[in-house]
Amino acid sequence: MPAKSASSRNSHLRLRIAQVAAQLMAEHGIRDYAFAKRKAARQLGVTDTHALPGNEEIDEALRSYHALYSPDEHAETLRAQREQALAVLEAFGQFSPMLTGAVLSGTASDHTHIEIELYADASKEFEQFLINEGASFKVADRHGRYGYLIYSDPADIMVTVLPLNSQHANSRGRADGVRRMNAEQLTRLLQEQD
Repeated sequence: MPAKSASSRNSHLRLRIAQVAAQLMAEHGIRDYAFAKRKAARQLGVTDTHALPGNEEIDEALRSYHALYSPDEHAETLRAQREQALAVLEAFGQFSPMLTGAVLSGTASDHTHIEIELYADASKEFEQFLINEGASFKVADRHGRYGYLIYSDPADIMVTVLPLNSQHANSRGRADGVRRMNAEQLTRLLQEQD
């Protein structure tokens, strides 16, 4: 019997950490899941790293947070970000862009970047495209890959450039479980929400 109650306590603790991490992400614009988890654990006095929730648990807590505290505002913000994302996907069409991240998953807040993955022979090819379009941007490291933070309104856009030769492999599905959506799929999603 004690093992079950320990398991139950651990499950409750994971949930509580996920809820606090979600609140931090929603209210303070924290984008880094690991940082949000650690900060939430510190706030709750938890030192056991095995008690930290997974990113999916935090996403679920974020959806619950938005549904409870700002359902109408969140729906409007998410709709505006998805419409902006669709315009970006269409503008970057020659690079086979895909929407990923919080705007796709529905956990975005008004602090969230729109995350786009696209394919190019070289990152300089995309950079030249941005220069030609007159975009305001900065180069950013995205987990060892070239990325670009494009300043835009209502949300900034974070673009990760992937090698062109990886496009076919990624189209079959990602091993890391990250959801992705192209412009056609996003259009259908927006129509379903009307």
